[in-house]
Amino acid sequence: SGAGSTNFLAVVTASADGSVRVWNGRTAEPIREIKPSIASSSSSKKDSVAVAIIHDKDSIVGLKSIHTVVHLHSPPNTMIVVPRCDRAYLMSYSGAVLKMYARDDVQGTDFLAATVSTSNQYLFVAADDGKCVIFDIGTGKAEKIISSFGEDCSSGGGGKKACEISGLVYHPRGGLVGGYSNDKGQKRGLLTLFK
Repeated sequence: SGAGSTNFLAVVTASADGSVRVWNGRTAEPIREIKPSIASSSSSKKDSVAVAIIHDKDSIVGLKSIHTVVHLHSPPNTMIVVPRCDRAYLMSYSGAVLKMYARDDVQGTDFLAATVSTSNQYLFVAADDGKCVIFDIGTGKAEKIISSFGEDCSSGGGGKKACEISGLVYHPRGGLVGGYSNDKGQKRGLLTLFK
């Protein structure tokens, strides 16, 4: 991906301290540290998008770990940032929040894991209520909610307690999304696939 040059290789990383770092992939030197100023849905309206502040010591997300950051090939120089809160963000490498993804059906649930389709069209996010929300990255709207996602990822499924999803993966062929968990209720080594 580029930052003004076709030879630029960026690596983006997430951190438990609430920061995102952009690195030069060729030299391993840090380019930028971003501490997004991200408010929860209880403190701001869904349609308001704040500009992220670089090196913001008062950042709300500083109290929340960022568990997922995914580089996007389109639009260029952008990434999906998912802290453990009720929102996910499309951000530029400079730290600007370009789009916000939040559920309309419920507030106050935390996002636990996320992945993006290879086309960069869909964002898949697992929430702590056992549901998987599929957002259109371009519009920001929730296209579909898989209600039984956490239950199906547990060892028995069939109405048992939903396990807490630890990670999501997207398979480029066939549009499969896999969910897995470290939850005690999940059978060891179980990867549940959804189409």
